[in-house]
Amino acid sequence: MIWKTILVPHDFSGSANHAAAIARDEAKLHGARIVLLHVIDMPHQFQPDAVIVPQATGAPINLRDYAVSSAETHLNDIAVRLEKDGIKAQAFIRLGSPVDEITKFIDEEKVDLIVMGTHGRTGLKALLVGSVAERVVRTSSVPVMTVRHPESD
Repeated sequence: MIWKTILVPHDFSGSANHAAAIARDEAKLHGARIVLLHVIDMPHQFQPDAVIVPQATGAPINLRDYAVSSAETHLNDIAVRLEKDGIKAQAFIRLGSPVDEITKFIDEEKVDLIVMGTHGRTGLKALLVGSVAERVVRTSSVPVMTVRHPESD
């Protein structure tokens, strides 16, 4: 099968970086583009208009805007590095449940393959925290390649 669009859901972990590197290699092989997606799942304890004061600026900012701005900076940096490697890459930020947003994104961007990192949680920790990767594998309409960083905990 030839991949045209590869989705890399990215949570800024070592496993996600490793998945992006594998997706880069697949994209080179197939002449595919990579779409990077970071989903911000705002804690329900915070009001939508909650304000924080980051140490870096000292200026009050809406928590949601701060989360989006920070994620955009990191994700765009990854996209730039992929483009330096000759891969067409785009970065997207969504707010909501990671599994729901990844599932919607598949159709929006006509994704052919998902390459995502997994943290390799097992036992009680997996039961309590859950696995986004595992739920995406179960619900995805396209193939999902899950990869675990060799040095991941």
